[in-house]
Amino acid sequence: MTPTEELFTAVTRLTGDGLCLCEMIVDAEGKPVDYRFLEVNEKFEAFTGLKDARGRTALELVPALEQHWIETYARVGLGRETLRLGNGSVPMGRWFEVHASPVEPHGRFMILFRDVSERKSAEEAREKALEKTRRLFDELSHRVKNSLAVVNSIISTEARGAPEAAGPALERISMRVAAIGKLCEAMSVSGWIDEVEAQPYLGGIVEGLETALVDGRDIRIGAEIDALALSGGQAISLGLIVNELVTNSVKHGFPDGQRGAVRVRLRREVDQACLTVEDDGIGAATGQADDSDFGGLGSRLVQAFVADLDGEMHRAGAARGMRTEVRFPLVTYEAATAAGRDVNGADTSAPVPKPNGRDAAQP
Repeated sequence: MTPTEELFTAVTRLTGDGLCLCEMIVDAEGKPVDYRFLEVNEKFEAFTGLKDARGRTALELVPALEQHWIETYARVGLGRETLRLGNGSVPMGRWFEVHASPVEPHGRFMILFRDVSERKSAEEAREKALEKTRRLFDELSHRVKNSLAVVNSIISTEARGAPEAAGPALERISMRVAAIGKLCEAMSVSGWIDEVEAQPYLGGIVEGLETALVDGRDIRIGAEIDALALSGGQAISLGLIVNELVTNSVKHGFPDGQRGAVRVRLRREVDQACLTVEDDGIGAATGQADDSDFGGLGSRLVQAFVADLDGEMHRAGAARGMRTEVRFPLVTYEAATAAGRDVNGADTSAPVPKPNGRDAAQP
């Protein structure tokens, strides 16, 4: 028995996978044109559906076999590469995971493989279902965004005919509705069902607030947002917190046409994030609220949204300006599914695949 035959026998005893010993067949110019099965184990027929393979070539057994199989195994038998790959064969109607290694003499190689067609079919069915979900989600987001635009239009109409004292309240309601609309827009653009990229989402909210609040005054509202992903639940709470805090800074920090700036920052800090909203307005010493007396509906909403984030809020005022920090844990997709929960905290009996299929098993 040759060393290669001894190796084949030893591997056969150790594995439950399909195994075959092959040699490349080349034409007169040395170009690979086929390969022959020299030895096969008992699992070979079960995994491939090919009978009486020993001594026959691949194209004899599967005349329509794709050329990529011949080219790939030529890299192993002739090029002496060791390859791990996953690939399918349409004529065979199967998908394989393959480990191919060169053996002696030159031109021969050994293939250890398994049939993963059932798993591949399940992954493809799952991807089709996810694609359908994406399309439905996009349509829903589009409709919700349009509906919110209609609501905002109604609020604006009502504000024009409402008593003057009701104007600020209606304006705040309008901006809250707009913040939720930005969430729908960001989720649609990202292509994720329940994950939002923080930069375009919060940046869009800040731009909208600058347009709505500044109204010709010399007040700059800027944003510095780290590139990180937020769950849908986190995004809506964070967007509404930004809406309330920036609005509070502009309305109360710069009286009598005073100029200044409001800065919104979101930073990743390992497994948590820190949102900071600060301004250089009149400060707590002359009227802006600090932790001790931060009151009103807006502050109660902020405190409720911070609680939704499982976060902590700290506010500090000085002679110039007000600073609010909100720290909260980031809910990543991997951590949420590992804990048996979705990214909004709801129970789930099994991990839900990422919408772009990145968690699918790769051959």
